[in-house]
Amino acid sequence: MSARSQARTRLLADADPMPDAPWTPDSLRAHQPLIEQALRTSLDLPNDPTLPLYRMMRYQLGWIDAAGEERHAETVRTLGALCLEAASSLGGDPEQCAPSAAAIELLGESAAVHEEMQTATQQRAGQDAVWWVWGPAQAINAGDGLYALARLSILDTLSGDAVARLPATLTELDTAALEYYQGQYHDLQLQERVDVTEQQYMRMARGKYGALTGGALALGAVAAGADDATVLAFREAGIQMGVAALIASEERLFWGEGGETGRALNKSKLYPVVAALQHGTLAQKRALGGYYFKRVMEPDDLAGIRPVLEDAGARRQTRTVLDQTKRSAIEALEETELTILQLDGWGEIVNGLTGEPWA
Repeated sequence: MSARSQARTRLLADADPMPDAPWTPDSLRAHQPLIEQALRTSLDLPNDPTLPLYRMMRYQLGWIDAAGEERHAETVRTLGALCLEAASSLGGDPEQCAPSAAAIELLGESAAVHEEMQTATQQRAGQDAVWWVWGPAQAINAGDGLYALARLSILDTLSGDAVARLPATLTELDTAALEYYQGQYHDLQLQERVDVTEQQYMRMARGKYGALTGGALALGAVAAGADDATVLAFREAGIQMGVAALIASEERLFWGEGGETGRALNKSKLYPVVAALQHGTLAQKRALGGYYFKRVMEPDDLAGIRPVLEDAGARRQTRTVLDQTKRSAIEALEETELTILQLDGWGEIVNGLTGEPWA
């Protein structure tokens, strides 16, 4: 298989709370062994790692099935890979950054456990969700425990310059967590409304879908010893990447293959819908309201929504905003001292996250 074909291999794991990336660049795929090693080290930290609670966590990470048997499904740890790639771009040592990469992955899995329960999602990555197997109460324990391990994975490996960077590292991790949950709050709040503006959508998207990717890049920059301005630039670039990945997924739902079907049927307001609600005619807004005020939305409703969106110009508006968001991600990195070659590499990463050609 060619390098390009390998790069275009689809991810097999769900990326919740990050939209599924259509393909993975080689630069991110190369970091996977180190991330897996760091994650397994993190799961060895508890005083009693044999407690069934940690079996639930290993299950969430895709290592075992519900019976405790080993699984061998390919899993791409996108958040951890973004963290290591950011550190490498700034001259950092990936091995020293590995605990931060494990931490952002564990935070992402913690959020996923909680969201799967909130949205009653019964399956993830080809097997039943944790809450569906062990019940909501134990799923809460597993989700909270994963976040505790995220912090411990950083604290347990302190040495050298990492000690001085500890406050900044934990601040980035905790800020990403808080902003994610703020975004999740806004997403749930907007589900029953049809008077949603693009500004409100972007506030939700930057939090729920941008916070973790932004945190991944910021943690990598901190681990590499970058100054505050560079960390800020990498964080903003990561936020824009997360938002772009979300909008691209929502565009594919209506005009491509794949996309966030579950979010749509949960009445989350997708960007094409928000664009139509803000810029469409009164008749178009009423037509959309007819779908979103139903007690339960069905898959067939999405086919009915599509022509309303097209008539309202939402497809064109979605494409415009997606392209702008992709450019904003790279423009943020242009404020740093990255080389043109490195910026091209990040362009390919944006390409992978959104499934869009990079120009």
